[in-house]
Amino acid sequence: MARRADVDDIVAQLKDRSSRGVLIVGPHGAGKTWMLGRVMEALDPGCTTIRLSPSQALSSVPFGAVNARIGQDLIRSSDFYAVLQGLMDQVEAAVATGNRVFLLVDNGEYLDGQSAAVITQVVMSTEAKLILVDHPGGHRTHLRELWRDGYLARFELAPLKSADVQKFIGDVLGGTVSIAAADYLSSRSAGNPLVLKGLVSGALEEGTLQQVDGVWVLDHPGDHLGTESRDFLQMDLDQLEPDSRRMIEILALAGPLPLDVLLDLTGTDTIDDIQQRDLVSISPGATLMMGLSRPATAGPIRHMVPIGRSRRLLADVSNVLVPGPDAGADMVINFTRWTLDCGLPVEDGRIVAAAAMANQHLRLNDAMQFSSLHVSAQHSAALLAQRSIAHLNHNWVDQARTLAAKSLELARTADAGAAALRAVHLAYFADREYESHFAAGLATYEGRFGPVALGPEADRPAIDVMILQATKELTLGNAAEASRRLGGLLAHPLCANRIDQTLLKSMMCEILATTGRLTSATRLAREVIAELQSDDGFPRPDIALLAYARAVAAFIYDGNWELVRESLDPSVFINPDLMLFAGGLRDLGAAMARSKLGHIDEALASLRPAVAALIDYDPWLVLPTALGLFAYCLALRGDAPGARERLEQFHAVERRGSRFYQLEGTAFAAAAAAMAGNPQDGTRRLKELRADCQALGYAGTELTVLTLLVRIGDTSEAGRLAEVADILESGYRDFYRQWAHALLSGDPDALDLASTTAMGHGFELIAAELATLAQRGYADDGKVQNSRKTGTRAISMRDKLPGLVSPVFKSNDLPQMTRRELEIAQLVAEGESNNSIAEQLGVSLRTVEGHLYRTFIKLDLQSREQLAALVRESQRADAGATAR
Repeated sequence: MARRADVDDIVAQLKDRSSRGVLIVGPHGAGKTWMLGRVMEALDPGCTTIRLSPSQALSSVPFGAVNARIGQDLIRSSDFYAVLQGLMDQVEAAVATGNRVFLLVDNGEYLDGQSAAVITQVVMSTEAKLILVDHPGGHRTHLRELWRDGYLARFELAPLKSADVQKFIGDVLGGTVSIAAADYLSSRSAGNPLVLKGLVSGALEEGTLQQVDGVWVLDHPGDHLGTESRDFLQMDLDQLEPDSRRMIEILALAGPLPLDVLLDLTGTDTIDDIQQRDLVSISPGATLMMGLSRPATAGPIRHMVPIGRSRRLLADVSNVLVPGPDAGADMVINFTRWTLDCGLPVEDGRIVAAAAMANQHLRLNDAMQFSSLHVSAQHSAALLAQRSIAHLNHNWVDQARTLAAKSLELARTADAGAAALRAVHLAYFADREYESHFAAGLATYEGRFGPVALGPEADRPAIDVMILQATKELTLGNAAEASRRLGGLLAHPLCANRIDQTLLKSMMCEILATTGRLTSATRLAREVIAELQSDDGFPRPDIALLAYARAVAAFIYDGNWELVRESLDPSVFINPDLMLFAGGLRDLGAAMARSKLGHIDEALASLRPAVAALIDYDPWLVLPTALGLFAYCLALRGDAPGARERLEQFHAVERRGSRFYQLEGTAFAAAAAAMAGNPQDGTRRLKELRADCQALGYAGTELTVLTLLVRIGDTSEAGRLAEVADILESGYRDFYRQWAHALLSGDPDALDLASTTAMGHGFELIAAELATLAQRGYADDGKVQNSRKTGTRAISMRDKLPGLVSPVFKSNDLPQMTRRELEIAQLVAEGESNNSIAEQLGVSLRTVEGHLYRTFIKLDLQSREQLAALVRESQRADAGATAR
């Protein structure tokens, strides 16, 4: 728990001669006990601590807190001076031994007034210093007067941040914790360690926190607190005044409410009380909203409220607020759930609307509850469509498909039919026969409600269907047709709203990036990001999630690293209900960016949780890309067995991938195969993919394929790289041209200059590879000084990319091994130990170790494993050359 700086500050304050002590403030479960332990450890060993522990039982007894401490040595007294003298005696006895003395008062809110008076007298008249621990809002704590008068320094316990939470859970569970899980738990607990422990134990009980591929991932836990934390939460609520508890219960039942509404329900004193206790927080905006500061506690609190009381609270709130059609989605969802939980009737139309909103906001439990209700025949098809989507979000694919088909069959109106077709689209989206299933569903829709066409007469259902058609063309890789449809939809009056514009523009970003119009893609992506980050929020989280990912992908393809860093910041996904869903996408985006830069260890750190999440939930069809990239990064890291294992997973994936991303994932997989022992097949496959990209007009993806070909040592396509550079729309076009011409010429000066340009643009791995090629060219030309200078620069670059075993690096003319060094290296590759090698060669162990040391230095290796891999690869290359 990263609070060491606070501990240091507290200890420094306690050692300051001008200070009378400290006031440590933090809510229940914030780790005050842990903090005190660290403070006491940091103080001098000779310190004496006199601990006074007030309690609710002692608070009504005069001098109860002090008498509980000194009563062992003194007959407990109700006389102020007798009690004071008893405590003074203990302090003076400790001082006489040369020790520092601290009075530690925990649970300051329970301290009785008489004990407080005694403690104040002791602190002000002796060398003893006070450590007072209290809760937010403890304005009735008597000893706080010492702080208000300036005698105590106040320290607030800050909540744990995501990085702290990740380490905290990792220490508890053992192993790596996905960033998405840490972000979610941090948000739902507001960084409170006790609530965090409850969430972790509850998720373990529910089976929603699991270790996948060595990474702890969270699968939509529904905020289940552990038993111990629920009990503590109950005690926490019991300490509140009745009206304060009433407001906390209302916020747990209704969700965040406008501050003006809450002031209509209670007085300002109550609002101030719950705010000072850090139980609630206010969200800024056009309308000030107040909600629970620790959202995870809402569910357990709701379960604590008896149904009769819940009904009364609902009636109270309904007197001042009735959510209408224009109310926010969260409010509609929460009030619908609250009404149903109270056993009160809800209109069918409102149930369908609430179910749709719950699916759009990825609130799985609410969506399932609403969509499982019985409604009239008029609304049943629409509700079945939402139930299908709810089942799909739980990964219940077979049920989702059955419900989608039934929904389309029962649809009586075009609105219901469009919703049903969307359910069909989502249910079969990952199926390899998706195109035929969608065509059959569309035929059913048009047979019943007429053909859809983009024109002035088009209505909303038709627009929804045409957006699905554009999505289909996009994922099938039909760039021209998808672009045509998207252009028409973007210009249609019914799509002028921010939801449709953001969705359609994000889809267009994907096409522009794939076809090489990178500058246009980035410009459009900026518009998408600006809309998603507007002050009033974005009304469709499900659309926001994917739109954000597409926009970030555009930045990555264009090499706009500053925008990438900003966009991948965890705070971007501020909706906690999206954090777990977004985890796989965000981690994959981070891995893609880092791999392009050459930061392979960082890329692998993101890929493990990305793959773990996407194996479980991948409605975006990007798992093949993640697995191909994973294999590629492992191969670059020199882990050939690991790369081959991921390649097996890649080829075993049964679901289809989105065409653009599938093609790129296949390219990464082919490069991985080439580097992990199958150079001929890997190179052949990359060349096939390059030809496919050219035929389809995927210039952006072709650039990636060409980069991979160069990386595995095949420069035969350098001419095509120059052609692609000429047709690219990118701020880096000149660099791509320079790179291609340098490769074509083989001129070390050109290669060296291209390396400098690449580094300036942030392409660190390309820069290191070009410098390595330049150094070899200088060496071949006998330009020793240039070779040394560029070689030094290349080594410096590679030092910043530790552990990489790029084929370009390996092919460099490093100093050759002597006959004896090669002999020893071959035995190392066969798995022989140093002792065994010494015996076989008839030399001393020291001689073997010396040869190995010099070999490592010559070849820039760090381990026997890397040396063995280099020897085996050389043997395979020699065998391949002989075969040819």
